[in-house]
Amino acid sequence: MTCQVFLSQKAQRDLDTFSDKIANQILADCARLAHDPIPDGKRIKKLHGFKETLYRLRAGDYRVIFKRSGTRIDIARILSKPDFQKAY
Repeated sequence: MTCQVFLSQKAQRDLDTFSDKIANQILADCARLAHDPIPDGKRIKKLHGFKETLYRLRAGDYRVIFKRSGTRIDIARILSKPDFQKAY
């Protein structure tokens, strides 16, 4: 199953703040997410305590917050680990 991955405006702004090397690493992880978006407990986990179903992808020292609906994956935010821990 292949999904389509979309970046929100906030996620795009988050990505623009990182260096090109880090941004390319994160985008590569997001591309792999399109092929296997199922939570596995290691790199992808379901976030609890939210009205909508959110997931977290671990991409090195960064965290990608996304939601799934059918074959569509919407990336909401891309945060560093300390920022993720403060916000979520």
